[in-house]
Amino acid sequence: MKINLITVVIASVLIVFSSKTFPQNSAQEALLKKGKALIEQAYAAYDQELFLKSRNIFEQVYDSNKTNLLHLYYITFIDYKLLEMSLQQKGDSLFNKYYDKAEKNALLISGNKDWESEGKTLLASIYMMKIAKNPMSSVSLSPKISGLLEDAESSNPSNPRTYLIIGMMKYNTPKMYGGSYDLAEENFRKAVSIYEKQDTTSTLLPSWGYLEALTWLGRSLDQLDNNESAKFLYQKVLSIQPQYGWVKYYLLPNLEKKMEGNN
Repeated sequence: MKINLITVVIASVLIVFSSKTFPQNSAQEALLKKGKALIEQAYAAYDQELFLKSRNIFEQVYDSNKTNLLHLYYITFIDYKLLEMSLQQKGDSLFNKYYDKAEKNALLISGNKDWESEGKTLLASIYMMKIAKNPMSSVSLSPKISGLLEDAESSNPSNPRTYLIIGMMKYNTPKMYGGSYDLAEENFRKAVSIYEKQDTTSTLLPSWGYLEALTWLGRSLDQLDNNESAKFLYQKVLSIQPQYGWVKYYLLPNLEKKMEGNN
């Protein structure tokens, strides 16, 4: 009889505990999904306000649980995109607001073994934004970026974002300093291949970069005068995300003009 009573008490406690815990977890997961969905919308539309709305969501969740680096990762990723957007704006206010935070958080993420590849890839991306803002910083940051990407690839050879960022580095670096459209194409192809074998879109794990990898691969082929293949890739991007503005309003129209001029 004592055993049955104890069992009933324990069961009652678990029911009460579960009723308080699971709704919170469910609510948090719903919030995270909303945040990630906003990122995807912002990513396609390149919309600063949508990125900031998503950032507020992830900040809210991270403040309630600072041990979960997934939340901090998304905050840092958004900060990276804001740094990228700042390059197209006058003044330094947006860049200065987010650079130090982004670097600090990316360093923290990179120090965790489970997040080493994602963290170091993101940190390398942030340093690339610094070089774009201040080219003189390339003297000190370029070796850091190369080391970070080598470590990221070694830590997880299946991380497509690493090859995406390597490709961007090779594309944007002058030829005399090791830049190469051929090497860029090679890395973008590797990234695309890995993306197309993965299915992380239905999870909360990082999945960004596929559209960028297709787009940058198209840009590399465009530079190498492989126009038909570049056009195919741009059209593929728009078949996936019709409102992907970079391709829709700039890259594809310019390529089509170029092709018309060659006829």
